[in-house]
Parts: sequence; structure tokens; C-alpha cells
Amino acid sequence: MRGPMKVLIPATLAALALTLSGCSTYHRFVDYFSSSSSATPYAQQAELDQHIKGCESQHGEACLAAGTMYEMRGSNYYSQALRYYQLGTGLKQPAAYSALGHMFENGYAVPQDLTRARELYQQGADLGDATSNLYLSNLYRYGRGVDKNLPKARQYATLACKKGNVMACSTRR
Repeated sequence: MRGPMKVLIPATLAALALTLSGCSTYHRFVDYFSSSSSATPYAQQAELDQHIKGCESQHGEACLAAGTMYEMRGSNYYSQALRYYQLGTGLKQPAAYSALGHMFENGYAVPQDLTRARELYQQGADLGDATSNLYLSNLYRYGRGVDKNLPKARQYATLACKKGNVMACSTRR
């Protein structure tokens, strides 16, 4: 019997999967459907190269974009994603903190560390990142690495919603 068929999926579809199904499901989805083989040409290599070049020129948004592209390629590329997220936080890119915290929260390329994830989310929230506020809300809602605290979870979700995070708006209840 043949194994599962693998196909390359557009980045937008993978991002939609992340939004709709949650991070851990998203990563299993990407690992299953995308090719992580270094022998397979990466369809978005030129775009990735541009982000890497921008990151090397000290543009935090480019570091975040490069990290995201590596993370979306699957678990074989988490260490590269981690590197670019770290570079982004060094440049005070607000969303890089939530991305790096996500790596620590889930143990992608690093040992799982919920305390470090919370610290990174807080730094991102302090810089105005809506996703960091949403992730803090989730930590407090489910008691992940902190005492469960629903009022605090609602507070962070409300802040994230006010900053434009649509998912946070639905979790404030």
C-alpha cells in the first residue's frame, strides 16, 4: 500500500488552517501536506530570500516574515524559524515576541517552557501586539503555566480585541 500523497500548499491556506484549527493541529497539517525535504525546491524561495535580506538589514518585520515562512514549512525548519524570531525580538518587532513565545509554549525547536512563553507574550503585549495579548488570555483561561484566572483572561482578550485581533473578540465571553 502506498503512503499518503504529499502536496505543496499555498501559505495562505496554511495560515487559514492555523487560524481555524489551532497551532498544534496546524503543525501536524503542515508536516503532513507539505514537503519538508531539502531536495524539493521551495516554491517561495525568492520571497524567503528577500525577507532574510531584509532581516540582515535590521528590519524586524522581515525577520518575523522569514521566521514565519520557516515555521510554516514544518518541523524540520523550526530551528531556522526560532533564529529569525529571536532576531526580530532583538529589533523590538512586537509580533516576533508572540511568535517566539509560541515556540516556547509548544516546545518547537526548544524545550517547552511556559514561563518563558508567558514572559515573551508579556513583552509583546507591552509593545502593543494583539496576538501576544490573545496568547496571554489563553494561558490564563486554561491555566497553562499560570494559575487559571478567567477575569485576567478576559482582560487580555479584551485588549487583543481592541487592537484588532478578531479571534480574541470571540473569546472574551
